[in-house]
Amino acid sequence: MMSTILVVIDPEESEHGGLSRIKSMPVDVADFYVELYVERSSTPPREKLMASSVGDEAAPQAADYKLIWLDSLVQSLRDLGYTIETRVIVFDRLYEAIIRRAAVLHADLIFKPLRQHGFLRRALFSATDWNLVRCCPAPLLLINHASAIHRKPVIAAVDVDTKDVVHQELNQIVLSQARQLADLLGSTVHLVNAYSLSAYIGAGSAADQVIRLKQKNQLKSALNMAAKYQIAADQVHLREGAADIVINDLAREIDAGVIVLGTVARSGISGLFIGNTAESIMEHTQSDVVAVKQSDFISSICPG
Repeated sequence: MMSTILVVIDPEESEHGGLSRIKSMPVDVADFYVELYVERSSTPPREKLMASSVGDEAAPQAADYKLIWLDSLVQSLRDLGYTIETRVIVFDRLYEAIIRRAAVLHADLIFKPLRQHGFLRRALFSATDWNLVRCCPAPLLLINHASAIHRKPVIAAVDVDTKDVVHQELNQIVLSQARQLADLLGSTVHLVNAYSLSAYIGAGSAADQVIRLKQKNQLKSALNMAAKYQIAADQVHLREGAADIVINDLAREIDAGVIVLGTVARSGISGLFIGNTAESIMEHTQSDVVAVKQSDFISSICPG
């Protein structure tokens, strides 16, 4: 079970989705670290000097009013019994600061508002969410709105046809994370697998038997996966089409609260196009998204 959750607060939000997600969970499930990140370049010179003398944590004299504001935000949750620590952190690059804080806290999960910027802006400006998906070792819950997700279905997006060891492990991590979240939220898990039949188009009637066998084998694999995580057979969905479209369409159909998916970090030119499945889902989703990585992933930001 999760025990430490880092919650990133965006001061520009009128409603704070991270606080809503805390309230969706049982009181005793975790210690929550609710933190406000302040850009170093936006602080006055005297505050910069004080902050640099204490490292990434903002100097108390400079951050008192921000901390008071944070404490006022979480007081109602503390009154309900949640264990919450607040802190103000000065950063140069937001995604790096979040990853380092998560490492210090040994965070089991990070809550952060989702920002949907479009491909061009991501490519030109290296949006924070994109870099977190690529570089953050801890599971990352990107929050799409402040509405409650309690009792809403959780989608586990898997690739049942993969023969790759890394993706097979990711399937298990995705299913495990989805099961844990559903248990915490009092909801159900739906397993979804998208597949393509494009290779068989125009192949003639001889391809029909191959297609039927492929679909049968995928369904068998999916049902076996689902059974291990107490997912009912009628909550297993195999659909033909592009993964991002299939997953987001299902999420809208069942009003899913969370989509859990696995990501494989990439570098260089292929890293630019991590936008394939994960990024496209994030860009068009109406649900929260949890991104997880393989167990041996080592971040370039915090390799230790």
